[in-house]
Amino acid sequence: MSDFIWFFVIGILFILLCLLFIVLGFLIWKKQKMNLIISNHCEKVSEENKQKYCMIFGIGMIVIGIGFGLSGICTIFLHSILTFIPMTIGLVIGLVMIILAVVKYNR
Repeated sequence: MSDFIWFFVIGILFILLCLLFIVLGFLIWKKQKMNLIISNHCEKVSEENKQKYCMIFGIGMIVIGIGFGLSGICTIFLHSILTFIPMTIGLVIGLVMIILAVVKYNR
């Protein structure tokens, strides 16, 4: 297959991952669905910190999703390996937010 088709397929997959992460982030943040998080990461979160924990964790997931979405769109139109930069930035920022939330509120 040509490079165009591969970049198009990768872009579509990244956009689907974007939608998945954004939906999961929204459910965790706004609906406070802690059952979507691994139980080890939220077993010691107190009830008064539950809302803050879900907000930070959910926003981190949404940031990861936005990074995947931007990379997907750039991959479809630009056909360059440099289009993975937004994904990398989104992953780093989102994972830092999630790790900080787990460390701060799961004690």
